[in-house]
Amino acid sequence: MAMRKLALVGSSIVYLLSAVMVFAQSPTPQIKISPPTQGYSDLGAFVTNVLTLSFIVAVLVVLVMLIWGAFEWITSGGDKEAVGKARNRIINALIGLAVLAVAFALFKVAGQFLGFPTTEFTIPTPP
Repeated sequence: MAMRKLALVGSSIVYLLSAVMVFAQSPTPQIKISPPTQGYSDLGAFVTNVLTLSFIVAVLVVLVMLIWGAFEWITSGGDKEAVGKARNRIINALIGLAVLAVAFALFKVAGQFLGFPTTEFTIPTPP
């Protein structure tokens, strides 16, 4: 029993000392951070950020709905009504995902057809 304690203490000391050597590194250069700016310089950047954020939030909501439906299905216990409710939630989430994909594709196609860049959507500011 004493031998096990000695082995445990010895291996703990070796582990802690080796961790110090592994995490040791040369100092990193100083990163200069510019002061924060207030607001947006043009309306195009704001619209682009709002559209990007809304697509990200929509995809996250679809993911949560899929997980929620799967959880309901797993915990239904064979109840037909609960399984149907979970199936409807999953189907509605997949329909929402399809609508998001179609909206994104239409935006890209309209951008190609009309000749404006969809990755750098900017609205010109007045002079």
